[in-house]
Amino acid sequence: MTARVSDISFLKENDSLAILINQKANELFLTLQNFDTSSLDIADSFKEYFVEHHLGKRLVFSIQNSAHILYQSVKKIGKKIDVINITDYGAGLGTLYMLAGMLNFKRIIYNDYLPDWKDTAASICKALKIDIDGYVTGDIDALLLYAASEGFTFDIIASRNVIEHIYSLPFFYEEIYWHNPAAVIFSTTSANFQNPAMRLKHYLLHKKIERTQYLPHRKKEIQHIWTNISPKQLDKLSALTRGKAKVDFLVAIDNFKNNKPIVAVPFLRSNTCISTTGYWCEHLLSKNEYKSIITNAGFTMEYAAGYWDTNYPSASMNLLGKFLNQLIVLFGKKGYLFSPFVNVVAFKKMIKKVTN
Repeated sequence: MTARVSDISFLKENDSLAILINQKANELFLTLQNFDTSSLDIADSFKEYFVEHHLGKRLVFSIQNSAHILYQSVKKIGKKIDVINITDYGAGLGTLYMLAGMLNFKRIIYNDYLPDWKDTAASICKALKIDIDGYVTGDIDALLLYAASEGFTFDIIASRNVIEHIYSLPFFYEEIYWHNPAAVIFSTTSANFQNPAMRLKHYLLHKKIERTQYLPHRKKEIQHIWTNISPKQLDKLSALTRGKAKVDFLVAIDNFKNNKPIVAVPFLRSNTCISTTGYWCEHLLSKNEYKSIITNAGFTMEYAAGYWDTNYPSASMNLLGKFLNQLIVLFGKKGYLFSPFVNVVAFKKMIKKVTN
């Protein structure tokens, strides 16, 4: 049976904002539920990614996450939608920018690091008749430069499963604070260090990616820069440069060659990245480490548990998800011990004046 508008409750809240977002979320669900990706003039790999991660089995969960991010971000900023400038940072092909594009934001800007993702997202939105005000490629500095060139500032910078892939989180938050200290940066990440199971999952993932992809890539780059490096030196230097990229990577190589110390990567653990660009970095940070980075940039942090998907075709999976969600609620502020992802929110805390 095909769902009708308002059949799915994407948000439990019932205020006017929640009702509006829920209505648009249902419209997006119906549109994507019947969307034929074969009609898109995009590469098959992008079609497969879109279907695998956001359509099919994960469609309800994807839109649910997007609805929650938008609702909580707007409530946190405390402004009406029609005066808010918002961006989906590192958007990929998710549903966040699509749902935002169906709401009456003053501006909705799509961002991703790679032009191919941007072009594909533009093709999808065109097919869905969703208006996005701008498409920007590059890191946070490129995005904020775009806003400055257009004469506006972002009120909300939202992302889903992106902050664990940002090479320099201190730079990210500091740049945004300089751009607009009153901005809300609402991020979700499945790299939930506080949940032992998710921590182990990401630790093993990072180890595999490092062993099979990033370490071989790093060794080739080192050999390209230092052609006569010995095998022993190569092994040592490639280990010491894990987690470093761009200028940091080059400086580390130069320091090693000149017998100078190499500055340690903060919060390294299993973290790794592509040494040439830092793109698709793999972070695994604790709550306190996020807090340190965010407060040092000038913001206040809120850190809260996410929730498990309960919309699988499998009844047993849904029962398990509901059970874990109950544990999350039961443990309150420490529900992140059981959640698959966490919300990391940076914002400016308003100081109330005390009057006599």
